[in-house]
Amino acid sequence: MTASSEVGQPSPLGLRLVHAVLFVAFAAGVGVASVPEWTHLTQALSQPFHAGAAPRWLVLAGSLLAAVGTARLGWELVRGRSAPLWASGVILLGVMATLAGGRPQGLEQSRSDVAANLELLRVARRVHLLMVHELQSHGETPRSQDAWRAALQKSGASEVRVYTRAFLPVHPQVAWLPSESAVPDPLVPGQLAVHVTPDGVGFSVRLVGLHQGQPALLKDDQGATLVLRGLYNPDLPPPAQPTFPPTP
Repeated sequence: MTASSEVGQPSPLGLRLVHAVLFVAFAAGVGVASVPEWTHLTQALSQPFHAGAAPRWLVLAGSLLAAVGTARLGWELVRGRSAPLWASGVILLGVMATLAGGRPQGLEQSRSDVAANLELLRVARRVHLLMVHELQSHGETPRSQDAWRAALQKSGASEVRVYTRAFLPVHPQVAWLPSESAVPDPLVPGQLAVHVTPDGVGFSVRLVGLHQGQPALLKDDQGATLVLRGLYNPDLPPPAQPTFPPTP
């Protein structure tokens, strides 16, 4: 090995440029792949709640490794010297970490407020159907909070789409209210605000969804608060037990 090929020693400009272009291209690919993860992390830390699970930490780590390796490679290129072997190795580690982080199929959609609200609406609609069945079958709505919580569990409440700033899951839950005009305090995304009339012949359910990282009552197409209602009708035949497809 000649002195000119040793780490930190001058090497041919063409060789340095080819090496730099190749590894900078690797690092650029890692950087592009990490943009959605950094964006998601920034939004999650700046809001009390957010939709979507934690970022792909391997991709974030890979981008940091690639940045460190690129910085050292660029510095040595400016100095007209060969970059140390570890700089190239760190970039390659960043590439491997990014690949190990998996493909981002469907991540952008699952991290939107709309996706979280639609999932909550799907769960709430199932609870609504179960309680309408109970109402029409027995002439009154269950006035036990445990019965509503059991219906919520049957309806896919284990599917979590909303998380706190610390990436803790926020499960759908029942908020029992004394009147239809009452509002849960505090508002938490995933709440089903339930009010059952004193005689049990009717009920209403409002949904607390997510709007720009803040909990908010869901609205209908006209901008009014979305309400799922049930009212006993003795003229209707006994309803069939509602069935739901498996939760994806």
